[in-house]
Amino acid sequence: MNVLVVNCGGATLKYKLYQMPEAHVLAQGHIDRLGSDLAVLKHSLPQRAEVSLRVEMPVPDHRTGIQWMLDQIVSSGHGALQTLDEIDVVGHKIAHDGMKLGDAAILSEPEINVIREMVALAPVHNPPSLTGIEIFQQLLPGTPQTASFETGFHHTVAPEAYTYGLPYEWQQRYGVRRYGFHSCSHRYVSNRVGQLTDKPNALKIILCHLGSGTSVCAVKYGHSVNIASGLTPQSGTMMSTRPGDYDAGAVNYIIRRAGITPAEYDRIEIKESGLKGISGVASGDMRDVEEAMNAGNERARLAFDVFCHKIRHYIGAYYVQMGGCDAITFTGGIGENSVAVRESVCRDLDCIGARLDPAKNQTGPAERAIQADGSRVQIWVIPTDEEIIVARDAARLIAS
Repeated sequence: MNVLVVNCGGATLKYKLYQMPEAHVLAQGHIDRLGSDLAVLKHSLPQRAEVSLRVEMPVPDHRTGIQWMLDQIVSSGHGALQTLDEIDVVGHKIAHDGMKLGDAAILSEPEINVIREMVALAPVHNPPSLTGIEIFQQLLPGTPQTASFETGFHHTVAPEAYTYGLPYEWQQRYGVRRYGFHSCSHRYVSNRVGQLTDKPNALKIILCHLGSGTSVCAVKYGHSVNIASGLTPQSGTMMSTRPGDYDAGAVNYIIRRAGITPAEYDRIEIKESGLKGISGVASGDMRDVEEAMNAGNERARLAFDVFCHKIRHYIGAYYVQMGGCDAITFTGGIGENSVAVRESVCRDLDCIGARLDPAKNQTGPAERAIQADGSRVQIWVIPTDEEIIVARDAARLIAS
């Protein structure tokens, strides 16, 4: 079965074509600066190292980008398939379904309407995903589509963990509650820890997904029991341009004092906060924040410290909730690559039995254990693979 996994962002498009169930990657690529006159498009065939394409060209919209992607997949020179009819299913990673559709679903109009309803809670993520779904309906009308939901892993979180201290009617009527995100990453990493330790579904794990978006998840014996992110992807631990948790009273206070509209507040919360907002570093990228911090920028130092402090806060909370911890994992662009973040997060965790080895943290294979000898809690760096989770979901749904 050939599964095309697609992740449509506002200005990006990422894709992998899998042969399932073998999980062979037949083709992959991504488009950056989508919507501009100088987009960067890359396409490669992992099983043919000589095939690697990089193009700069105008890509005014998602349809142009998706059509380019499909053209490469069946290209005579660098394609992986003879015809587009060989694509059995298109799988999407969708941010928010309001916990209405499980961990994954085949997409028909009722399911697509649920994703539309959740745009208000995921205004950055759901709209480009919907655009992608609609374009594939037009370009591949006979090919089924599936969605793997970023809330899906957290259906096992208990009511006392997902209920807010607000009128209960708001939860019943408007769905105001903790949902949690990054399910595909947390599913992959928690399964991978079980494989690496030969203890599947037998561990208490604290998973730190740290990228431009972040979340910390508590997994007990294979099930998510708590997640830092909540109603929207802006919540939980601090992110590149999003704030994470803060006092809700700040919303009306700033709207009144600064004289801004709710829409402008939303824009600032999503695009101008987090690492960017505290440090003043325009990109909000942790690499740039660390560079500024090392050059003596005190605001960058503060942003770095706040970022790590929030993660430590959740590690402590989840250690108590689960009655212990067997492993702490780091994944995502920051979690996998920032030696400084891992060192700061793990500092003084001897109190819970976790002790980092500085040398192992500094260098080694991409996937590795980095705890010191004698550390009771294992500490892992595990590159995530969200796409294979989407591919497995799609193959399972279509096969059944």
